[in-house]
Formats: sequence, structure tokens, C-alpha cells
Amino acid sequence: MEKLEIRSWLAIGGLLHDIGKLIDRAGEERAEEEERRKFKYAHAVYSYKFLEELLERKGVSQEVQELILSGAYHHNPEPNNLYHIAQQIADHCASSERSRREEQSVDQTTQRKEEKRLKSIFGLVDLECAKTYLDGEKHEYELEPLKLEKEVIFPKDASQIGTSGVQKYKDLLQALKTHLSKLDFKDPQKTLTKLYYLLYKYLWCVPASTYDKERGTNHFPDISLFDHLRVASALVSSLWTDYNKERLNGGLNAVEFLLVEGDITGIQRFLYQLSNIRGVGKRLRGRSFFLSVLPIILGRFFLKELEYPMVNLLYAGGGKFQLIIGYEEGIEKKLEELQRKVDEVLVREFGGHLGVVLGWLRLKGSDLGVGTLGEKIHELYEEVGRKKFQKFSTILENFDKLANPFGPDNYEVCPSCQTNLKPESQEFCNWCELFQEVGAKIPRAEYVVFSPEMGDLYLEDIGGVSVYSKDQVAYTLPEDTLLLLNSTDFEDKADGFFFLANTVPLEEDGSVKDFNELVEEEEEGYKLLAFVKMDVDNLGLIFSQGLKKDYSLSRVATLSRSLELFFSGYINTLLEQKQFKNKVYVVYSGGDDLFFCAPWETALEVAKELEKDFSAYTCYNPCFTLSAGVFFQRPNYPIRFSADGAEQEKEHAKVEKNCISLWKEPLPWEKFRYALEELKRFLANFDAPNHRTLLYRIYTLLKANKRGNGISMRFYPMFYYQLYRNIKEEEQQRELESLILDPGNNYNIKDYAELILKLVLMKTRGMSEKTKNSHYINNNLGG
Repeated sequence: MEKLEIRSWLAIGGLLHDIGKLIDRAGEERAEEEERRKFKYAHAVYSYKFLEELLERKGVSQEVQELILSGAYHHNPEPNNLYHIAQQIADHCASSERSRREEQSVDQTTQRKEEKRLKSIFGLVDLECAKTYLDGEKHEYELEPLKLEKEVIFPKDASQIGTSGVQKYKDLLQALKTHLSKLDFKDPQKTLTKLYYLLYKYLWCVPASTYDKERGTNHFPDISLFDHLRVASALVSSLWTDYNKERLNGGLNAVEFLLVEGDITGIQRFLYQLSNIRGVGKRLRGRSFFLSVLPIILGRFFLKELEYPMVNLLYAGGGKFQLIIGYEEGIEKKLEELQRKVDEVLVREFGGHLGVVLGWLRLKGSDLGVGTLGEKIHELYEEVGRKKFQKFSTILENFDKLANPFGPDNYEVCPSCQTNLKPESQEFCNWCELFQEVGAKIPRAEYVVFSPEMGDLYLEDIGGVSVYSKDQVAYTLPEDTLLLLNSTDFEDKADGFFFLANTVPLEEDGSVKDFNELVEEEEEGYKLLAFVKMDVDNLGLIFSQGLKKDYSLSRVATLSRSLELFFSGYINTLLEQKQFKNKVYVVYSGGDDLFFCAPWETALEVAKELEKDFSAYTCYNPCFTLSAGVFFQRPNYPIRFSADGAEQEKEHAKVEKNCISLWKEPLPWEKFRYALEELKRFLANFDAPNHRTLLYRIYTLLKANKRGNGISMRFYPMFYYQLYRNIKEEEQQRELESLILDPGNNYNIKDYAELILKLVLMKTRGMSEKTKNSHYINNNLGG
């Protein structure tokens, strides 16, 4: 059997080694004393019996059975059986991440194991930014299969979760059994991929460990069974190297791993360096999609070349990928050769505008435990940071030749990206043509296919990706991976699922609306788009310090996966809501940030709801905040300049953090939400359309009387002069006064007064007298 095949079957055994925990909590098995002695723990007995019956029913060979069933011996390996010992070490490495945290609630420590729920990783992050935050441990997940629904993936207060644990476990077990019975166990790679996504769907919410009967201890349930299994699976496949096999009997201190980190450079410039000519929306969407899948393509390439299964890719998204492999003699040289190969391809295809920096760290098994791994990871991050200053160092002598393969004849600069050369016979360069084709397909795509040999977007000798609608799925090669897009109901349709923020506004015929159409559909106000960029504050600090003594591979992977689930998956669910549907164009969303545009009023509401939902998703932990920048512009304004404008606004918000910035004025989210509510209330109760001139005068008074962080006292007499001169109705006077001044704070000017006046002026611009009157009548008299 080849090395990759053995590693894959061992990885399958690692993924299934604790399946008995699900069986145990569902109350469907009992272990005899002799069986317990053989396997040491009851759940290991259940794992072995379940898998043995399944594999025999499938007619799996004895050799493969031995590799898969080795996982059940992870607590009590047979002497000198290297498969068993490898599974034990992998489980020990993965289990060493168990939290040292003590549960605070007496009720929790007395709960039966089948009633305990998984704690949210977000609630446990601590940057000592809010010592009064005590609610982290209260947020838990219900036992439900994974779906992109708020009711499923958002953690809840423990008091809102029922106690029907046994039945929930029975339901999960039955669904999992049904689909496991359909696996044929013929192709190890296909079987492993399907199994991985089945366990992701059904075990993402199941605590890995809650109670150790033999030791009489409670385990803090903050790691899902899925994350524990996938880490153990990656570790056991990493142990099958010549170097590690000779050292398995030496335990954790003898075996060694390599943690590899890849960081893609040049993303921002590459994404937005586009001219605003026909089809720019499609090309931008195609580029955005390519950048979102590039970490996966590269991660799969490295694993394929190193002969490891896909489960060893711990994380891929947000411009980064991380994988773990076993140490062996010469592995560093092999990684350098692969780095050189990738450099050559990226420079040849993109002229050095995109690159990848690869760093790695050698670890002993004992380094993977909590309390020690954090420092090691910090070393890896520092190495990757240093290598960013040496980008393309492996091919410097050939850089010009690779970046400029064409002669001057018959070629000219692409008018779209303005960087690559194009043949005179084409409108754009090859990549811009491809991005436009793929960008047109994405809104209707239902499947994604990753392939080492081909693709709509293909890097030669590296790998590629294709997108298909339901009726257009082409034949895929055996080594390809077919994933269902934005739905976890993949079992009878694909190898797994994939989350992609692909929301765009569509015409009735399925074509994508252009930016001009978006704003023209707005009935009132200034015809402007708002371009919005948002990202998570202090993310590097959260990953490096937020987990403190509980830092582990699984927790870091869970944190990354959970953020990706929100920004790549849930955002589509949010934008399907009636008030946003078919109005929002997501340029990019993944990792921890996003960029979208919409008619300005809709965009502000989306930003507000996103921040609100993100706060709930992260357990209202004050360590998790968003900063956002909003840039207003006409729809025909070049997209790269709009992106720059939104980025600059976001930087203004980053100065304060936990803010949204409009017109270079950061505003805390709480005040922003209140300002939008005030805007709606004011427009409903004040005849703004017929008083635009007055509102504009007050707005200019505010601007003219700014003094540092305050307002000159001269503003007040001028404001009241304009107010009483132009408005006679007392009720209308009070409405405008309360919009600008805060009677509960000595009539000081409200922080967001200038913002609201700008938005009112934008909302009422261009209204005819008939429209003005009907607007006021409809809002006030219900006409």
C-alpha cells in the first residue's frame, strides 16, 4: 500500500475513533466488563463494534479494516502494533488541549453528560479588555445538524436550551448512521472527504468530552467532537513517516510534526486594480472568488505533493492556510522546492502581484499541549512575517523572464487590470477574460469543484476550481472534489459543502443588475451607492493572546472556522431577508472581513444588522468588535477608488475601534443605531421635504461653528433664529430642536446631529412638490 493510501485509511480511523461517544450518549449500547478491559473505555468498545460491523457489511479488506479499526485502540493499544500506538499518540496530542478551566456553575458540574452542551469558543476569549464580562460560559449550542440558519449556528443562553439531550443524540446518531452506511470504503480519498463533511454537519455542536468516569473528573466542554476528531485524524496521518515510525514507542516527546503556514500577499491591490469599463462587476466577482479559494487550491497542492490527505489542511481562508504534517529527513528542502514551484507559477501568471509566503515550525508531540503551543505559534508567525520581506527570493534570478514571457510584438497592456499583457485579438488579458466568465456564473452556481488537473480558473501544475449550476455539473475526475454551495444538504448530491458569500442583485432573467440599475430603483433621495468595508478589531491579538493558557490547535482552528462560517456563510442568510433581498452586491466576504455595496440607505441598514448579529454570534463578548468604513459615490465611479475610499473610512474607525465612520467621522455603533432610528422617526414626523433649505442652513451652521471637538456657543442663537423664523408650528419646532439638541444633557448638540442632517438631505434630494407632500401625508396621516 502506498504512503498516501495508508495515511488516508489511518486518518479515517482517526475521524471515527470516538464515534462511540455519540453512541454512548444516545444510550444505545452497553459494554461488558471484558470488553471494557480490552479497550479501557466504554466509548472505545462502542466505536470498535460499530465500525467492525459496518466494515464487514461493506466487504472491506482485512488490511484496510486493521487500519481503520486501529482508532478504537486509542486508549489501550496492543503491544508493538504501530497503527494502534500512532492512534493513541494522536489522541493524546489532541486530548491534551482539554481546558484547565473549571466550570463555575454547580448545575453544570452535576449535569449528566448527555445533557451538557458545547460552549461557544467566542465566549471564552479574554483580552482583559472588559473584566466585568462574566457571561462567556453561559453561551452554548443546541444539538442540531449544521445549517446556515440563525437559530442553529448562533449560541444561546444556557437557560434557553432544553434538556432533551438523549433524544437529540439519538437523532444525530440515526442520521449519521444512515449516511455512513452509504459510504463504499473503496477510494480512501473520496471516503475521507465525504466522512469529513458528514462529521462536520452532525458533530460540530457535540462536546468532545464532558466527563471521565475512571478519573472522576468533569471536562470543560468547549471543543466540539468534530474538531477533536479532525485534529486527531491529521495528527495520526502525520505520524506515518519513517522518522516517526521509529520513534512511536517513545511517546509524545519522541515524535515530531511540522506546522506549516501559508500567507498570500498582494490581495488588496490585486482585487481592486480594475478599470471601471464594461463588465467590471463580473470581473471583480471572479477575482474575489479566485482569492477566496486560492488558499484551498494552494493547501491542497502542498498536501498532494507531500502525500497527505485533505484532513491535514487545518484551515484555509482569509488569505491564509495552515496544515500539519509529520517530520522526516529532508522535508524542509522539499518545502523549499514546492515554494519555488508556486513562486514560478504565480509570477508567470500574475507578474508578481500575487505571492505566497511559506513558513514552518518543527514541534514535538508534547509541544501541542495547552500552555506550550501558544509560544511556538508566535515563533511561526514571526518567521512568516520575516519571510514577507523576502518574497520571491527563490526565483529572483529569473523573475523578469517569468513576469514578462511575451515580446513587445502583437501584445498590449490589458485595459481592465492594466498590468497583464493581452493579445491584440482579445479585449482583455486571459485572466480578466476568465474572471469575467466565472463572475457571470457565480450568482447561479450551486456547486464548486476543486481539481488538481483542471478548472475554470486553473494554475498550471498547481490546481484549479470550477463552478456549476445544478444542471451543468460536468464529469469530474476521481481525484476531484465536488462541493455543494451554501447548503449542508449534500449527502446525496456531492462530496461535501462549501460556503461562499455570493449574494448579488439579479434581474428576472437571472442576469446581474449593474450599479446604475441598483440606484435607479430607489424611489426617493440621492441616487448614490454606499461602499462598505468591515473587519474584526484586534484579530491578531485575539488569536495570539485571547485563548491564554487554553491555546491549542483545535481552538485556533475552531475560532477560524467559526469566523469563516459567519462571514462566508451566514451573511448570505442575512441578505436573503426581505428588506435586503436583491439590493446588495457582496464584493468580498470571508475570513474576518467583508466589502459590499448597495443603495446608500440599504447599505447603512445592512451594516447595522451585521454588527448586531456579529455581536450576538460572538456571545456579546466585548473582545469581539467590528470597525466599518462607508464611502458614498455615484454608481459609475471606478470601483478601485470606491474601495480605497471605504478603506480610508475604515481606518478612521480603527482609530477608535468598535465604530463606523462616515465622512471621516467615527461613530460608536450604539450611537449609529440610535441615529438611524432617529432618522426614521424624524422623517415620519417632520415635513423635511418642504424644509430642505432650512435643514441645509442648519447643517452649514454646524460645520461653520466647529471648534476642535466641540461647537462654538455662537451656534445656539443662530440656530434658534433660523428655527423660529422658518417654522411656525410649535410641534414641528420641537421635532427639529430634539433632532439637534439633547434636552437630557443640558441641550448640548448631539454627537450624530450633523450625520442625521446629511442623511435627511440625501433622502429628500430631488423630490417634486407632489412627492414631498405625499411623503409627509403618508407618514403622518396613513394615506
